[in-house]
Amino acid sequence: MIKVLNLKESIFPDVAVCELEKEIEISKLSEINVIIAIHGYGSHGKGGEIKKEVNKSLRMLKNKHQIIDYIKGEQWSEVNEKYFELTKLEPELILHPHLNNLNSGVTLIWVKK
Repeated sequence: MIKVLNLKESIFPDVAVCELEKEIEISKLSEINVIIAIHGYGSHGKGGEIKKEVNKSLRMLKNKHQIIDYIKGEQWSEVNEKYFELTKLEPELILHPHLNNLNSGVTLIWVKK
């Protein structure tokens, strides 16, 4: 199962990170395997800070083995080895509207069960 989480509406980057971390913990206990975090890509300033802090937090969570992995939207393509692993787990990711055109405004989080 896939969950889409819109973090662009967060007032501050640290609030967005807290919301994301809470959703990751909730997802571990549910049927959700992948979270698509929408953080924006920074064209208006705010999205860039949220993206930066989200990716910093995800790097830390991966290092602590709290998530399996994360893939930045701009890296989501058939060239990425994780593409095939995740699309096998969740086939609807192949045509998901948030994942087209190497979208740098999103990040996929592979939830650890």
